Amino acid sequence: MLRGIDTVSAGMVADEGWQQILANDLAQLDTPGYKSETPVIGSFQTLLVSRTGQDAGQVGAQSGGAAIVATTTDWTEGALQETGNPLDVAIQGAGLFAVQTPQGVRYTRAGDFSLDASGDLVTPQGYLVVSTAGTPLKAGANAQIGPDGTLSSNSGSAGKVGVWNPALASLVDTGGGIYQATGTVPLLTGATLTPGALEGSNVQATDVLAAMIQVLRHFQAGQQFVSEDKNTIDRFIQEAS
Repeated sequence: MLRGIDTVSAGMVADEGWQQILANDLAQLDTPGYKSETPVIGSFQTLLVSRTGQDAGQVGAQSGGAAIVATTTDWTEGALQETGNPLDVAIQGAGLFAVQTPQGVRYTRAGDFSLDASGDLVTPQGYLVVSTAGTPLKAGANAQIGPDGTLSSNSGSAGKVGVWNPALASLVDTGGGIYQATGTVPLLTGATLTPGALEGSNVQATDVLAAMIQVLRHFQAGQQFVSEDKNTIDRFIQEAS
């Protein structure tokens, strides 16, 4: 009975983690370029081995329960949204923008850029946008981004917004549609850009809400099992005493 409670409890913990992933997707519904996440459910033993590097061994003939062993990113493109903002730009097809963060270079599909007080092209978080030359971009009044990624203003051309091609499988989501890559990331030539527009989030609200209800019901079923098993144990103890 106790082993059954342990197994069900592991599944309930996985359900809680799944709900957190779904809630984060829903919160990012209006975030430009955001990509939804899906949990990968595996056995608790698999997770234990991945965390410790040691064989967890066989727990009798029964599984130790479910666990979230990884998450996968859905790289399906979001719908194109025209904004008319001269510094908004959307990538159609492959590629990500590179931005300079305090933790180093990171990558994003969000192209909702603006100029800060110093004239640097930045993200809403204040991260510097990286050019094709690997340097920040600075512009003057009446700045705009062209179809080829060129940032121009009354001061002339300031260079091109870089579009980079990291291996998608290597990207780690650091939050809010910002990703960390490993290894060398090449510049993507021939990228298709649409100025004055943004790529929307690919989160489907109805799908997320339906999944949240399904996961909640699974969690509640686990609660009911644990409660009934506890009552059985209590009766056994009373009869044995």
